[in-house]
This record gives sequence, structure tokens and C-alpha cells, in this order.
Amino acid sequence: MLAFFITLVIVVLIILLLIASIKIVHSGDVKVLERFGNYVKTLQPGLHLVVPIIYAVRQTVSLRQRPLQMDPFDVITKENATIQVEVSLKYHVNDVESYVYKNENSEESVILDCQSSLRGIIGNMELNDVLNGTTKINASLFTEIKDVASSYGVSVDRINIGEITPSTEVQASMDKLITANRNKEAMITEAQGFKEKTIQEAQGQAQQVTINAQAQAEQVRIAAQAQADQINLLANADAKRISVVNQAVQDSALDDKMLQYLGLKAFGSLAESDSNTIVIPSNLTGLANIPAAKQLWNSDEVK
Repeated sequence: MLAFFITLVIVVLIILLLIASIKIVHSGDVKVLERFGNYVKTLQPGLHLVVPIIYAVRQTVSLRQRPLQMDPFDVITKENATIQVEVSLKYHVNDVESYVYKNENSEESVILDCQSSLRGIIGNMELNDVLNGTTKINASLFTEIKDVASSYGVSVDRINIGEITPSTEVQASMDKLITANRNKEAMITEAQGFKEKTIQEAQGQAQQVTINAQAQAEQVRIAAQAQADQINLLANADAKRISVVNQAVQDSALDDKMLQYLGLKAFGSLAESDSNTIVIPSNLTGLANIPAAKQLWNSDEVK
């Protein structure tokens, strides 16, 4: 009975040792194998037999990409403005031995170096450049941190600057500046509108003056044309009348004596009129030589 019990114990121990020697590594993971506390090798994904007691698996390390979200921390810009920055990154383990044995906490080391590098980058930038230049900051930070992180056995795949929050004092100053800029833009817009309105009114008045001047010029031109036409008609009428009279005189075959008689008769009618002014011809002395004229003159003297 005792022999059976001892045999059973030995069989159980062998089974337990066999089970303990079987190590399965899943895809995306590796296991660190040690011999009496010293690093031996890295077990890749698959089935492995490990001699118990002599060899031991210290830990399982994931080679998959992992995100790391940092807590917000304060950074001071070039003009001593305090801002709070959120940073996230993605990384993966690329050197298992360095990751496990050369650093107590590789993730914490990456965070501290990332914060230090970011403070140096933002410390040389103005606040406005920081708020509008996250892409440039990401590129600079990634360049600085990727070489440092490799000594920790990790490779940084991507760094992203998240929300940037100015301090209360800085935010108040920014709000005042934004308000001042808006007021300035409003004043500029109002002034521009007033300027355009003034220009349009001036142009409208100038156009109205031009239209009025053109209308007046057209009226003057029409009046002048009408007066010229009237003068032309009167001149034509006088010329025609004179022509008709001359033609009638020519057709009447009057001699000089008859013409002198008619002239004296017309002069006599003029003298008997109520007009206060009488035009005496320059050859009035010559009329005295005409018997009829002399007789008419004498009769007027008697009266």
C-alpha cells in the first residue's frame, strides 16, 4: 500500500512538472525566459517546453501597439503665458530585453521625456503660434522623443497634441483681445459702409447734375434753334416781300417823277401822323426843287 502511494505521488509530480514545463505564447505577445534570475531569451508565439525550476518565465510582454494618454500638464510660452496641454501617443515594444530589464517603468520614462521636450518646444513659441501650430509642434516633438524612447525598448509611432487650455488670466486677456478685434472690425465695416454710401450719394448727385445740365443745354439748344428758325423765316419773308415789291415796281413801269410823287405823298402822310419823331431824308433840300413838294411845304407853313 505504501509503495502504491509513493508511486502515485511520483506520477502526480511528473504530470505537474510536465504541465509546468509547457508554455504557450499567443500571437502579439512574447515571454521573457530566465535561468536563475538571468535573462536567457524571448519566447516567440507558439508552444514551448521549459524545464521547471531551472528556467522560469518572468513576464509576458505585448508587442501590439498601445495608446498612452497623458494627464494635462502646464507649459509656459515664450511670453510667460501659462497653458495646459493634453498629449496622447501610440507606441509598441521593439526591444523586450531593454523594456524589461533596463527600465523600471518605460511608459513613465516616455511621459517624463515627452513633457520635458514639449516644454522646451513651446517655451520658444508665442502663444498665438502655439494655438495655431499644433501640427508643427507634433512633428518637432515626435522627432525629439522617438530617439529617446528607443533606449527604453519602445518605439513611438505617433504623438498628438490634444486640447490646449490657456489659464484663467490668459483666457481673460484673449477674450478682451477678441472683443477689441471684433469692435475694430465692426468700426472698419461701418466706416467702409459710410464711405461707400457717401461715394454712391456723390455719384448720384453728380449724375443728377449732369442730367440737369444736359437737359438745360438741350432746352437752350431747342430754344436757340427755334429762334434761329423764326429769324430765318422772317428774313425769308422780308426778302420775299422786298423781292415782290421790287418786281411790282419793275412791272409797273413807273418813271422818276412818279416815284418822287409817291415819296412825297408818303412823307406827307407821315407828317400828319401822331408820331413824335419824324425821320427826314438827307436829300430833303433836293425835294424843294420839285414844284409839288415846294407847294406842299408852303401850304404847311401857312397853316
